[in-house]
Amino acid sequence: MLQFIRNFAGSWVVKILFVLLILSFGVWGIGDVFRSSVPTTVAEVGKVAIERDALDQEFRRQMDRLRPMLGGNLTTEQAKQFGLLDQSLNALIQRTLFDLAAKDAGISVGPDVVKLRIADEPAFRNPQGQFDPNLFRSVLRNNQLTEEGYVAVVTRETARELVAGAVNAGVAAPKPLVQALYRFRGETRVAELVTLPNAAVGDVGVPDDAEITKSYEDHQVRFTAPEYRALTVAQLSPDALAKDIKIEDDQLRAAYDERSAEFGTPEKRTVQMVVVDDEAKAKAIAEAAKTRSLTDAAKEAGIEPLTLDNIARAELPELGDAAFALEQGKPSEAIKSALGWHVLAVTGIQAGSTRSFEEVRDQLRAELQKEKALDAVFSIANRAEDQLASGASLDEVAQAQGLVVTKVAAIDSTGKAPDGKEAAPNLPALKALLPTAFQLRSGAASNLTEGQGSVFTAVRVDSVIPAAVRPLAEVRDQVIADWQAAKRAELAAKKAEDIAAKLKQGAEQAAQTVATDAGASFAMTTPFTRDARSVEGLPGDLVRKLFDAKPGDVVSGASADAQVVARLKEVIAANPAADAAALGPIESTITQGIESDLMAQFGNALRGHYPVQIHRQRIDQFFAASN
Repeated sequence: MLQFIRNFAGSWVVKILFVLLILSFGVWGIGDVFRSSVPTTVAEVGKVAIERDALDQEFRRQMDRLRPMLGGNLTTEQAKQFGLLDQSLNALIQRTLFDLAAKDAGISVGPDVVKLRIADEPAFRNPQGQFDPNLFRSVLRNNQLTEEGYVAVVTRETARELVAGAVNAGVAAPKPLVQALYRFRGETRVAELVTLPNAAVGDVGVPDDAEITKSYEDHQVRFTAPEYRALTVAQLSPDALAKDIKIEDDQLRAAYDERSAEFGTPEKRTVQMVVVDDEAKAKAIAEAAKTRSLTDAAKEAGIEPLTLDNIARAELPELGDAAFALEQGKPSEAIKSALGWHVLAVTGIQAGSTRSFEEVRDQLRAELQKEKALDAVFSIANRAEDQLASGASLDEVAQAQGLVVTKVAAIDSTGKAPDGKEAAPNLPALKALLPTAFQLRSGAASNLTEGQGSVFTAVRVDSVIPAAVRPLAEVRDQVIADWQAAKRAELAAKKAEDIAAKLKQGAEQAAQTVATDAGASFAMTTPFTRDARSVEGLPGDLVRKLFDAKPGDVVSGASADAQVVARLKEVIAANPAADAAALGPIESTITQGIESDLMAQFGNALRGHYPVQIHRQRIDQFFAASN
């Protein structure tokens, strides 16, 4: 059982800490007005209630998980549209269902198991790889957690994993399915390509005024300047607060003493070791080694000593204390361990070192300033939110709470200025608020929104410059260039139709000859798979068409500046027996899919056993208020 639990140790603690870190943020965007009179239960699983705060915290976690994938730009409303709110609620319901299943199954996770999981977690180990109680407590403290609360979370998580492990035990991917999927994915094809650049049709002339006007009117969306807005941006940043926070020397000294293990490297030793089964023999070797080297004493006894180079005390669990108590060159007495009887001798010592307080003073000061700034930023943000909610202007709030105000003269919804450059390169957090800023009326301000790095940002719309079509005189050259490009593509496409017709006549029509006659280029592709994205000169839509084709079939398509005609030359089947190593990842993928399906079915079965009731109206009310 312990080994089973060990297999789950690793990233799960990061996940738990990430969820619980949100506890320090408090309830976000939901006023205290609801606390006194409106029920806060958002769902019930059996007899267990899921509260609004828990859903709020999980929703934040999901947003933080997705935000980096979107370049840091994700508003609350966008997250709701992506379904993250429902996904967060389902995650909480699923965990509760598993908690109930574990309880009814009589699963009990003892304190020894919990200690093992915590000790195995890399986040709690010092640079020497040892579990560090001080580091453990520091991590919990920085995440607003108590040891008791964290142990409770680990206990529940372990019980859930045991339930999940029981459901998925023995799952294996069917071999026929693995082989069929391998053949589907591994099949490759070869095609002949004839590529005709649009530019090959030559000069298409210049359109007359009537054609220019028509092209301009038909494609006005191309020549429309976007809506621009002038904004006032107010920001509250931990980094800005940190530089003004004073840290006394006694605080620095206390932090240094508490974290001293982080600033040192352990002593290491080279240890010779003899291991025998017999106590008497070990004692004889130890006695002989007092007058000669352990190597000679061991060899006289017919034993080859082991040498352990540069090991730390922690790397010798049962023998470390004895090895690090020895003087260099002197042998130990016979020592008993689970492996037998040992005689040790130290042949080299590499002294440990510790960076002095003075050496790490600046580092400690910066870290403590950042910690205190993070604590302060949430309090200030809450006060600023209260002022904004009471009707104070953004300028008044910024002045009262020390927010940094920046003016942006003109910015479009993508963050660009009228000259095409970034409008606010020094305000990276602004991009996440642009969707909100472009929904506000002129003069209105957004809420204070938390972004990456605990930076809080609010934005006010000072004025709106509506989108407008640029005058023809201003974009005349662009209109002409677009007309010419379209004309070349049209003529090249007609020429490509002729090329395709010739290739369809049969194999006697050499593709290279057809290409040369048409002023196009010829190439033979390397074998490519159906998910190919980098076959040179072969657009993605043609890859799909060629996998629907038979040898000799001809398909056509276009790239950005050329027409491409392809004739399927060869189909190369994949043989599972010839590449057994490649079946492993496919088998793993299928197994994971089956396990996922089983977990979904098990979850549905649990819902039948423990009725789930969702209070949708309350959820809509609470989270509508957050905007």
